[in-house]
Amino acid sequence: MKFSSFTNVALTAAQKGAEVLLKHYNGKLNIEYKSEIDPVTQADKGSQKAIIKIIKDTFPEHGILAEEDGVNEVDKEYCWIIDPLDGTVNFVHSLPMFAVSIGLKYKNEIITGVVYSPLMNEVFIAEKGKGAWLNSKKIKVSSIKDNIRALGVTGFPYSIKKDNNKILKNFERVIVKAQGVRRLGSAALDLAYVACGRFEFFWEQDLKAWDIAAGILLVKEAGGIVSDYSGDKDCLFKSTMLASNSLKIHKEILKIVND
Repeated sequence: MKFSSFTNVALTAAQKGAEVLLKHYNGKLNIEYKSEIDPVTQADKGSQKAIIKIIKDTFPEHGILAEEDGVNEVDKEYCWIIDPLDGTVNFVHSLPMFAVSIGLKYKNEIITGVVYSPLMNEVFIAEKGKGAWLNSKKIKVSSIKDNIRALGVTGFPYSIKKDNNKILKNFERVIVKAQGVRRLGSAALDLAYVACGRFEFFWEQDLKAWDIAAGILLVKEAGGIVSDYSGDKDCLFKSTMLASNSLKIHKEILKIVND
């Protein structure tokens, strides 16, 4: 597939960010905490710096919304939404489930998305109107339509230490209605795995735009559905998220989490 210059730059930037991460993986980390359990390391910061340099060298007029250092230019017509290390807790504990996530928002929609999982050697790419891809192969969501045959994935936000009642109740309600539920620790990978058919659905609350920007486009371009818990498909900046492979499963999960 021949992608646009936007997508090619996103891919190059993700690769550069991943190079930084791999230099630090399994090494000595300088760990700081943004909250009680929310870590940030020199790997996060170095990856973000490398990503932004690639983007700004090519598109200096574009805006940036990134997780680290408070970079927020979301009001610009073109805005790159960056998570330089999605799955920092995994990374700190030397678990291989982490990724670089880069989405490009034009006006009010994501038009390019890349999720790069370096240790798995998997690059997920989506471009509006051109489908979703994994390592040069086109991907699509699973064809499973029954909850009892569906494998779900979720995450627990850092806020769970203070407010966990709804989160745990939803987990309890969903797990008995599905074949199983997994928890990987990276929303970007959760969404990418829904897009390629490994999971049938993903739900979580208290996510940020950089966690899901690229993944939203991956799921959509792979034939899936995304919304917040109210069913609103404009969910990039909402506090809840549901992604699924089919309208049937989507409706059933929405009913459970809103019960």
